[in-house]
Amino acid sequence: MSFLPTAAEPGRRAALAMLVSILVCYGLAAVGLAGWPVQVAFGAVVLSALLALPAVRDLRTAPLVLAVLVLVLIALGSPSDGWDPRSIWLFHAKRIYLEGTLYAQLDDYAPWSHNDYPALVPLLMACAAALAGHWNELLPKAVAPLLLLPALLLIVPSFRWRWCGVLFAVLLLRLGRDMLINGYMDPLVAVYAVAAVATAMRHRMSGEHGGGRELVAFTLLVAVLSMLKNEGAVLAALLTAVVLGEGVLRERRLGWRILLAAVVALLPLLAWKLAVGQAGVANDLAGSDMKAQLLARLGSEGGAKPIVGRLLLDVWVLVPLLVLAVLWRPVLRVPAASAAVLAALAYAAVLFLVYLGTPHDLDWHLRTSVDRVRMPVTLLLGFAVLLALEHRATAKIPGTR
Repeated sequence: MSFLPTAAEPGRRAALAMLVSILVCYGLAAVGLAGWPVQVAFGAVVLSALLALPAVRDLRTAPLVLAVLVLVLIALGSPSDGWDPRSIWLFHAKRIYLEGTLYAQLDDYAPWSHNDYPALVPLLMACAAALAGHWNELLPKAVAPLLLLPALLLIVPSFRWRWCGVLFAVLLLRLGRDMLINGYMDPLVAVYAVAAVATAMRHRMSGEHGGGRELVAFTLLVAVLSMLKNEGAVLAALLTAVVLGEGVLRERRLGWRILLAAVVALLPLLAWKLAVGQAGVANDLAGSDMKAQLLARLGSEGGAKPIVGRLLLDVWVLVPLLVLAVLWRPVLRVPAASAAVLAALAYAAVLFLVYLGTPHDLDWHLRTSVDRVRMPVTLLLGFAVLLALEHRATAKIPGTR
């Protein structure tokens, strides 16, 4: 199936409207305009999501939109049983709902709930509860799968074949599993990371024709990605660096627009971190001696072996890497695939260093988090595999490129 540039337009418009509404909602809460202004902005988020329904006519988009719809419905069926959602995101959301302020968690009550984490998604969860008129964990929890929609809609234009949408949906469902309906942020971080790479590379490749829209999409995606959780901020900076570096290597020029867009997108995160610093709220990793832990584990025999085994020696990492090694020519010829692979490897290296320096028991930390935090690596690799396979297939069929 050949690529039709206008096929994904309804989805693109719905995605941009959702992202703008999300950030407007957050901005209003950040300056203290709680109450009906924030609720109106959240209502715009929901209405914008409904605008995506016509996009199901595009066979690349349909499986992703339908997957989100099913996930939202399932999420409404039962409360979360995950520690992270209940003790961090839903807990912060309930505090925002009851206290009526975005900064409720900055009194550092219950420090085990990671009060330094950004409050974007908890705010949206609190808005969902306000729509119901009372705190109910089910409606707020459904916000998490709903937020997958704009990022997925902005990934779709990178695909030519309709089957890529189906395969990407299957990959996401397999990797995310119950995390997609339990209120975890990790699937969101992974999907927004892929969408940021996709839009940045489309901006670079489109030049003056349509590049502006992709740049706006990239800016909005990075802004939301950086505010999902602390790992999202690291990924946002890393993805920007990878896209810029890949551009320098391939085209011998620096993408100043992408750099400026990323700087602007990170301003909400900067404002949040300033508020966190003024409140004296600490981060558990930043407050520990990570350097000493890292050197101690590197110096001990087999200190890094458990990290390599659980983080990298996984079928969802090794199989995509093997496929990409076989398809190395298409990977090099498709800039988005190259950037996705580089971003995945770079983030895997960051995770390796974080686990080396963790102040927690290493076995416990790996056992309770590695499947979640590895999702951006595996989804980026899966995205690169789909692009490489698509390029190889279309290169063999006249008239499809």
